[in-house]
Formats: sequence, C-alpha cells, structure tokens
Amino acid sequence: MKAKNVSLWAIVIAIVWVGVLFLAKGFVPVIWSGKSFGLAACEIIVSGIFFVVACSPVYRSIWLDKKLGIRAEEEPAAKETGSHE
Repeated sequence: MKAKNVSLWAIVIAIVWVGVLFLAKGFVPVIWSGKSFGLAACEIIVSGIFFVVACSPVYRSIWLDKKLGIRAEEEPAAKETGSHE
C-alpha cells in the first residue's frame, strides 16, 4: 500500500471513531438513564487526532521532518561522501 492510501484510511477511521464515540456519548444517557459515557468531548477529539498522527505515515514523516529540521533539498550523508559500501 502506498503511504497516501494508508494516510487516507487512517483519516477515515479517525473520523468514524470520533463520530461513533460522540454518538455513544449522546445516546448512552438516553438508553440507560443515570449512566454517563465517561469520556469528555476533548478526549474524544484528541483520540481521533492521535489515530491520524500515529497511523498515517505521510503526516508522521512531515512532523518528523519539521521536528528534526530535515529539508527536502538536502542529500543524505552517504551520497555527499561518495562512499558506497
């Protein structure tokens, strides 16, 4: 699978995950009176963001490139030295 396809599926799964959890949060008190779902809206959204960041290689590589300061025009060190071992 290509990285873009994996990233797309991670985003779709995260959207479904957040949607299902919000529906559960809304319907649990209606179905079982007196019960609460136990997750705050912020926690649900953060879990969806976690899925996108952790499970999509495109966004993870973008984040690592920015965090480590890697630029697209830079060549790897092995190519600069010319050594092919």
